Amino acid sequence: GAPLTVQMYSCAIAACAGCRDVDAACQLLRDMDDRRVPADTITYNAALDTCEKAQQWPVALRLMEEMERKGVAPDTITYAAAISACAKGG
Repeated sequence: GAPLTVQMYSCAIAACAGCRDVDAACQLLRDMDDRRVPADTITYNAALDTCEKAQQWPVALRLMEEMERKGVAPDTITYAAAISACAKGG
């Protein structure tokens, strides 16, 4: 089959937000690493949105650290999702 692209993964991770499945979103990010498909800001924003909807602020902060470590630049959407995850998570 055709290789999976960052756009495909981003869409799949965004779908995880609808059912608040943080584990699936994180697994998709790991799968991207395994397949050497670099995640971009949009991909991480989708994962952070999932964290926000699932009220999983510790995972959101871990993803922010991972972004920094991998050199993926956050944007205003990234910060808003992370702040919202922290606010909703307690």
